[in-house]
Amino acid sequence: MLSFNIQLYSVLKSKLHASSIELKTHQGITVKEFLDLACEQYPVMAPYRSVMRLAVNHEYAQDSRALQDGDETAIITPVSGG
Repeated sequence: MLSFNIQLYSVLKSKLHASSIELKTHQGITVKEFLDLACEQYPVMAPYRSVMRLAVNHEYAQDSRALQDGDETAIITPVSGG
């Protein structure tokens, strides 16, 4: 079992009233599966699933990438403003 501390920004940080969340998952989970699981465990995130991107170790990750123990993760959503 792996545990990830996920950094949140923008609308997700506001909606969850937190700058990070914890997610426990199995070894080898893909980015797509990881984001889907995050939305299941934190339903307030679900409306934003289609625009979420996961950054792994400070770089955007493709949906097929498998996460490893020790990876730094952050969920990024589009930002608006001026």
